[in-house]
Amino acid sequence: MELNEYEFWFGLVAAFAAGACIGSYLNVCIYRWPLGMSTNEPKRSLCFSCEKEIPWYDNLPILSWFLLKGKCRNCGAGFSIRYSVVELLNALLFVHIFWRFGLTPATFVYFIWTSMQVAGSFIDVDHTIIPDRITLTGSVLFPVTVLALDLTGHSESLIVSDWKNALFGALFASGFIYLIRYFGTLAFGREAMGLGDVKLMAMNGALLGWWRSLFVIMGLGPALALLMVGSMWVLSRKKMEKFAEIPFGPYLCLGSYVALFWADSILEWWLGLEPGSTRALDSLWQRMIPW
Repeated sequence: MELNEYEFWFGLVAAFAAGACIGSYLNVCIYRWPLGMSTNEPKRSLCFSCEKEIPWYDNLPILSWFLLKGKCRNCGAGFSIRYSVVELLNALLFVHIFWRFGLTPATFVYFIWTSMQVAGSFIDVDHTIIPDRITLTGSVLFPVTVLALDLTGHSESLIVSDWKNALFGALFASGFIYLIRYFGTLAFGREAMGLGDVKLMAMNGALLGWWRSLFVIMGLGPALALLMVGSMWVLSRKKMEKFAEIPFGPYLCLGSYVALFWADSILEWWLGLEPGSTRALDSLWQRMIPW
């Protein structure tokens, strides 16, 4: 849908506000889901110290932490700035998605996908797990969504617009990373990767397609993880401390987001291809597996 200048800028503001509000809900999910708690009971957020409900005017996305100087109005206990970080991150990602896709079905698909990536990443950092309610839901939701949009003629705005390519992408990504997990476990004598990462790439592969998923699994994900490990190694040497094992899920999520927007441009630049020519790679598998 074509937007004029005023509609476009209004859309960016609306995307930021929606992303921040959804980010506030993601904070609830990030804290409660790993503990087996419902996001609906209690309905309002509580102060972990005095256990009093936080009123709506003290629970404004992004702003409240700064207005309250990171403390509970009732008891003065400190709140982590990470709540505002999650809200701001989700808001900025929503703005970026709207900037790229405008008012199209793809925008709302990627809004949902990105929010699931944010929640899954922070839960993985805290608990080294990615809940099935994220990965299994996404593994079903996104192939079905691409199928529905494709059959109704509204999938052209998606990066992977053909439902067959989406389904193959999900199967390929999850299968490929499962093989890495399997042989890594044999080689090291311990679990090399969690099944959560396998299910995560199933949901991501449906939106990325097979070759962008390969780009994430073999390139972007490990590169980002090694960069972080190297940084933590330097810091740990300075502090003479040993750092803990790092979950791989957040790097797969970050790599998937990068791949969604820039994998085509990176590959076209690297191989000297014409812009848009990498789209043909999405259906390359059909030459080997007729469908």
